[in-house]
Amino acid sequence: MYGVGGERRLTEIELPLDGYRGSRPVRIGNSAAKQRQLDAYGELVELSWRWHLRGHSPDDDYWRFLVELVETAVEAWREPDRGLWESRGEPKHYVHSKVMLWTAIDKGLRLAEDCMRTAPVERWRKARDRIRRVVERDGYDAKRNSFVQAFGSKNLDAALLLLPSVGFIDYHDRRMVGTVDAIRENLDAGDGLILRYRTEETDDGLAGREGSFLACTLWLAECLAQQGRLEEARKAFERVLSTSNDLGLFAEEFDTEKGEMLGNFPQALTHLSHISAALALTRLESVSTSVLDDPLSAGKD
Repeated sequence: MYGVGGERRLTEIELPLDGYRGSRPVRIGNSAAKQRQLDAYGELVELSWRWHLRGHSPDDDYWRFLVELVETAVEAWREPDRGLWESRGEPKHYVHSKVMLWTAIDKGLRLAEDCMRTAPVERWRKARDRIRRVVERDGYDAKRNSFVQAFGSKNLDAALLLLPSVGFIDYHDRRMVGTVDAIRENLDAGDGLILRYRTEETDDGLAGREGSFLACTLWLAECLAQQGRLEEARKAFERVLSTSNDLGLFAEEFDTEKGEMLGNFPQALTHLSHISAALALTRLESVSTSVLDDPLSAGKD
């Protein structure tokens, strides 16, 4: 993590000030700069894979960098971390982080094969397969038919909605369908918006309650669309649309009790998730329309 001017020292300091409407604490810097967030390796290699598919294959220097990332994932996957949400509680074996480490290795293997690059592929394959086995064993609640937030936990986390987007599991897999349904039932903040997790169940080191995290509801809309549940997907998507301002901009969170925006504004993650969900819905609606127009064409693709 770096400051906007390239700063590396981002020591967190709490100021004796009140924020908007007396909100506290007011901080400069960010202690998350010192956290271990293992999902980042998967994000980087996944983007490199997508960049390659668009005709931008890694050169020698870039490939050496990618090998270092994958090697780190292979070495670090057994360790706990702070996760996607930058928890200030104790490190855990977050399922989303494990899946993103799996992603780093899986996409590293695909790049090595596609680009005919030298890499310790056998070791990478063993690590990738081992992560999958452990996640499916320790990160899945068979009674609930849902993946869980962390190993040894029964709690849910909206980040689990991202598992199929990196190819770890198919959207139509019964475990993923079960995860989507469990999150809708248990993380609904009210009126159809989704919490990232239940703060009363998760020791994230933060005081007070928080609003619904808008990107999470958009992840839900995308999952529902990919599962062919068009009406449900549209409803979730349009619920988020209703929280935007007059310019169509979204905040990070939304307070369903007061009907007010919360957190960072505008929030890039919300807008990126909005685009991704919109594309998924458009594709599904296009397929549905073409089937209605020409029923004989169904299944040809």
